[in-house]
Amino acid sequence: MAVPLKIFIAGGTGFIGRHLIKAFQAHNHEVYGLARDSGRGKILETLGCKPIIGNLLTSGPWERAIENFDIAIGCTKPGKRGQAPTQKQVPELLKSHTDACASLIKAVHESKLRGIILTFGVLAYGNHGEEWVDEETEFEPVGYARFSGPARKSLAHLAESWRVKATFLAPGWVYGNGSWFKDQLLPQVNEGRVNIIGTGDNYMSFIHAEDLAEAYVLAAEQIGYAVPSDTLPLAQVINLVDDEPVTQKDWLSGVSGALGKPQPTAISVEEAVKQAGELWTESMMCSSRVKNETAKKVLGWNLKFPTVTQGLPAALASMSRTT
Repeated sequence: MAVPLKIFIAGGTGFIGRHLIKAFQAHNHEVYGLARDSGRGKILETLGCKPIIGNLLTSGPWERAIENFDIAIGCTKPGKRGQAPTQKQVPELLKSHTDACASLIKAVHESKLRGIILTFGVLAYGNHGEEWVDEETEFEPVGYARFSGPARKSLAHLAESWRVKATFLAPGWVYGNGSWFKDQLLPQVNEGRVNIIGTGDNYMSFIHAEDLAEAYVLAAEQIGYAVPSDTLPLAQVINLVDDEPVTQKDWLSGVSGALGKPQPTAISVEEAVKQAGELWTESMMCSSRVKNETAKKVLGWNLKFPTVTQGLPAALASMSRTT
C-alpha cells in the first residue's frame, strides 16, 4: 500500500475544495487547508481538514508550515464570495489571482514539495463554436476565465524556471452539491426565473463534482508517487470534463425537467446582460466542446457520471439528503 501523501489545499472552504478534501480523505491522504482566519479554519476542521492560517498574498508562517509536504493545490476563486464580479474588476482580480498562484509556486519551490496543481477552467479556451477543444488549443479566455486564463503561460514559465512540477487542471462547468448550481441555478429554475440566452445552441462541457475530485486525487498521486528525475519538468494542462458536451438549451431544459418545472424561455443577449451582467452572459454563451481523452490516458481516470443525464439525478439526490 502506498504511503499517504501530505496535501495542502488553498481554497478548501470553496465548492471544489470541499469535494477535494472529502476525496483525498477517502484515499487515506493527509489533508491540510489554508484558511484566512480562525473562522474559516473552524470550517476546515468540521470537514476533517487540518487548518493552516495564512493568505497566499502575504508571506508568513504558512509557507514554513508546508515544508516536507508532498503536493500543493490551488483552487481559489478571485473576488468576494457571493458577489458577482464585473468587467471593470477584471484587471484587478486577474493580478490578485496571478500573484496568489505565483506565491504558491514559490512556496512549493522553497519548501521542496513534489509539485503543484492549479485550477483554470474550460472557459479559458474561449468560444470555438462546434469545433472540438483539446489541451493543444490556445487559451482565449472569456467570461469568468478572464480572471485566471491569461496567467497560464507566465505561471507555467515560473514553475518551469524553478523546476516545480506543475499540472494545470481545466474543469468544465462543475455541478453538484454547492456553489452556482445549488445556490443560483436551482432556485431560479424553481421560481421560474431561468432563461435560455439567445438561441441556446452553444456547447457547454460539464463535470460532476465527485468525478472532478477523483481526478484531482489521481493528478496528485501521479506527481507524488513519480520516480525523481533530473529532467526539466514541463507544466501540463489536463481537461476535466465528462464524455458528452450538451447545448445550453438542452442543459437548462434538462434541469427544469428534472425538477418538474416548465421549460425555460429564451431572452436576448442584451436582456441577459441587464439581468446578470456581461461576464455571466459571456460565460453562458461560450461554446466549447471539450475533449477528455488526455485525463483518461494520463491519469487513468474513470468517470462515475459520464454524462449529465446520469450525473444530474445523482447531484439532485445528494442535495436532498443534506437539506
